[in-house]
Amino acid sequence: MIFKKHNHFGLYLLLVLLDLFLSCSPNNDIEIDKSITEVDSIITWIDLSQNSNLEQEKRKTFLLKAYRYNKDNKIDSIQNRYLIKIAFVAYKLKDSTFFFKTNKEALKLSEKLRDTFSIAKVHWNYGNYYTKKVKMDSAFYHYYKAYTNFTAINHEYNSGRMLYNMAFIQGRVKNYIESEKLTFQAISKFKPLKKYLNLYKCYNHIGITFKDLKEYDKSIFYHKNALIYLKKVKDKKTYKEWSLNNIGLVYQEKSDFRKAIQYFEKALENDSLKIKNINLYARLVDNLAFNKFLNGDTTNLINEFNTALKIRDSQHNKSGVVISNLHLAEYIATNKDTLKAFDHAKFALGLSKDIRNNRDILASLKLLSAIDKVNTDSYLNEYIYLTDSLQQEERKVRNKFTRIQFETDEYIQETKELSKQRNWIIITSFLILTIVSLLYYFINQKAKNKALILENEQQKANEEIYELMLSQQSKMEEGKLQERKRISKDLHDGVLGNLYGTRIGLGFLDIKGDDEIIKKHQSFLDAMQEIEKEIRTISHELKNELLPSEHNFIKIIDILLEKQSKISEFEYELSNDDLIHWDDIDNNVKINIYRIIQEAIQNINKYAKASNVEISFSLDKEMLHLTIKDDGVGFDVKRIKKGIGLKNMTSRAQKLAGVFRINSKINRGTTIDISIPT
Repeated sequence: MIFKKHNHFGLYLLLVLLDLFLSCSPNNDIEIDKSITEVDSIITWIDLSQNSNLEQEKRKTFLLKAYRYNKDNKIDSIQNRYLIKIAFVAYKLKDSTFFFKTNKEALKLSEKLRDTFSIAKVHWNYGNYYTKKVKMDSAFYHYYKAYTNFTAINHEYNSGRMLYNMAFIQGRVKNYIESEKLTFQAISKFKPLKKYLNLYKCYNHIGITFKDLKEYDKSIFYHKNALIYLKKVKDKKTYKEWSLNNIGLVYQEKSDFRKAIQYFEKALENDSLKIKNINLYARLVDNLAFNKFLNGDTTNLINEFNTALKIRDSQHNKSGVVISNLHLAEYIATNKDTLKAFDHAKFALGLSKDIRNNRDILASLKLLSAIDKVNTDSYLNEYIYLTDSLQQEERKVRNKFTRIQFETDEYIQETKELSKQRNWIIITSFLILTIVSLLYYFINQKAKNKALILENEQQKANEEIYELMLSQQSKMEEGKLQERKRISKDLHDGVLGNLYGTRIGLGFLDIKGDDEIIKKHQSFLDAMQEIEKEIRTISHELKNELLPSEHNFIKIIDILLEKQSKISEFEYELSNDDLIHWDDIDNNVKINIYRIIQEAIQNINKYAKASNVEISFSLDKEMLHLTIKDDGVGFDVKRIKKGIGLKNMTSRAQKLAGVFRINSKINRGTTIDISIPT
């Protein structure tokens, strides 16, 4: 044989022939020659399992062979890599039992190897599986676990993809604010990486989100942004036509049917669409016909509706069949054929219940309440009951998502704390051994070592003081934020939900009276909808954080100034350069800066008699500048002897490899400038 290690075509033929031989053999347990049980054979079995031209059962057989050969792999990391791949293919083949078996093994092996990337991939597999099964809480949990692991190893691209997946799930349960937030976080990951297809999908998702929020202009804006990014994608597939369809649906919601028709027709200009994406083609044909009907053009529409229905039925697209029947029912009802319209609507209701599509169930009930006048109340009661049930269920799921994030973050934090404790024990042990060794070998250095230890303890005390101040400030801000979130939640889940339910209920009342009464009724409904938008906006604004964590240091300085200003009754101004990221600056630097300011303010209180004090931070060429200025009595720098306060400030600046400068004149105030390298 002339097989080389990577000659997949030859190996492919051999494996196919072997498989045919085995399938015809009376003993299917005959073992294949061990000479082909190498990595290439595993790859080839996996490739065969993904060949869509083969029968489903045959593909599953090939995947099982790949799994068996992979078991013999002696290198755990390689075995794990293929195990994750096998689990993913099992998911694609809809083999739930084999998927759970292999993915569970992959998770166990990944954790044994401490392979964070593989752990994330396994949770990603679980997330995909549960999304397909419409178990959104489980899917969200695993996507979030994958996100935290990808983030831990700074894998920005996959972190962004998990954020997008979580945003999609939040959108499915109508938690639009959280969905929007997660999508923008994903965008911030994809933009620096120039992942244009992912950016297209994110902006498209935001467009859909704003359509559901009935903010149509924003929806169109983001859909058009999505198309801008799509221009930079090489393999566009039928994404453009999807976006055009989405924009058309927004205009349909706006009742601008003429504009909607233009977008549907533009999408159908793609002659190859029927071949590339038959389901999208049918959707566009149906949407175009429906908007022509809404626009008053009924020419030959029955043929277009039936064409779309026939395609959807042939593709077993049950959700599409429901939509086609609803559109046909509404169209036929206007032609006074109530019985036929009822049949279509009733069929749509039954099928939507079979596939458990709540959106279409509600649409079917609403349409039937308008067609079947005898049973209108029955349909409306079912509609209202289902709406209330869905709202309660969505609220429960959203609460689950919150708990998932909290519990996962809490677990990660506990793990970090344990890791810190372990590291601290190791470091402490090492220091003790080092000190003992130094004492043993260098007894004459005892005094110097003691001084060094005291200095370290002082540094530790300083850091603990700063951490306490920071912790106190963080708790205050956290309390404010939690209260705002509570109010936001009550507004959004309570007031807004009840208001929405009331408006929907009023909308279905059969108001009788003259045109003026009906017009007033509608105006009240519109006013209620505007109130809902206002409450949603207020709720969204209330959820914004009050104070970023990096500003906590500045807040601590501000508290110090506020307290000291009351002693000598001076006015103060504190300014901070936005370019300074205090979270990135070492705590030792911040502690010494705090002490310098504290010393300077004490001197101002004792001697300066100042009315105004200005403190500013700026950043210039990797140098952090601190300026402390007062309009007090001042002094002659050349003549006055440096006191303890000035010496302490100078010493602290020098410890930070900084430069301390003081400028003062009698009756013209004092200015202290300190420059510290970052």
